[in-house]
Amino acid sequence: VHEIEYLLVHVRSPPIFQYLLTFVRTWAQRVGLYGRVYGYLGGYSWAILCAYICHRFLSPIKSLSSIEQFSIEEFFSLVQQFFSTFAHFNWSANALRLYPKSYKQNTLAGRSLAQSRGSVRIMSPSTPFNNTGRSTINSTRDLISEGFERVVQLLTTINTITSEDKWNALKQILELPHEFPSEKVKSILQLTLSSDSTDALHTWIGWMQSRLAHFLNDCEEECHLSIQTQSSIEYRSKNTEAFYSIGFHVDPQSLNQHRYFSYWLKQFLDQFNLFPQRTESMKVSHKIICIHDWKLERMQPKPQRIKK
Repeated sequence: VHEIEYLLVHVRSPPIFQYLLTFVRTWAQRVGLYGRVYGYLGGYSWAILCAYICHRFLSPIKSLSSIEQFSIEEFFSLVQQFFSTFAHFNWSANALRLYPKSYKQNTLAGRSLAQSRGSVRIMSPSTPFNNTGRSTINSTRDLISEGFERVVQLLTTINTITSEDKWNALKQILELPHEFPSEKVKSILQLTLSSDSTDALHTWIGWMQSRLAHFLNDCEEECHLSIQTQSSIEYRSKNTEAFYSIGFHVDPQSLNQHRYFSYWLKQFLDQFNLFPQRTESMKVSHKIICIHDWKLERMQPKPQRIKK
């Protein structure tokens, strides 16, 4: 609560900050860049980014009438500043920070693992100033940056002169597609989890999600693989079967023959056997397939898949 309160003080206008955050969060969810468990940014990280933009580009709002008079042109400008700022931000070298006035730079001398871990560093505005983006890896950092750049490129190709133009531009930003898998992905690791009830399946998925970050980090750090994670779970068979996919930039044969990958995949799958609440109905399987087969499989007339 303290952290949220600090953000609201920092943003100059909480109502406009909330509008911006709702817009950005909707965009991130639709293009598949939302969710800490999948290596992307969670809600608090997105809130800090929006707070940074509001503090930097909004004038202090002194009355309710000034909020009511906030125009679509001004909101569009704020959105444009958001994507332009972070598309050009050097995430690999710099951290984004919102510090209270009493904070001293020398406190960085003893950075903890929670502060330094993660490829996108968005620091919490209150002690101990942990990195809220610590679940990110280089691959997901690059995907987030590319997402910002896609919006910037979109805005350079369409008219944004009139109020109607700006309104349509905002709509087009939210209509950008979720590109999973991207053109760089050549193979898919698909996990299938099942159980005899919806509640048990959700518990089973939660266990998988709690182990996923270590596996993604091992794929990148130990195997030197570039990946794209799916940002949602797909359900079918009346919510008793779930699918989760991870894309890799190498073909299936190379992935299957990658000795280190095989080792870390086995380590990840072995974690399912350690789940203390596992029942006989809780099953997990996996397969590595090429993009063509993955897409073809999804075109077959099977029970409808639902993303959540």
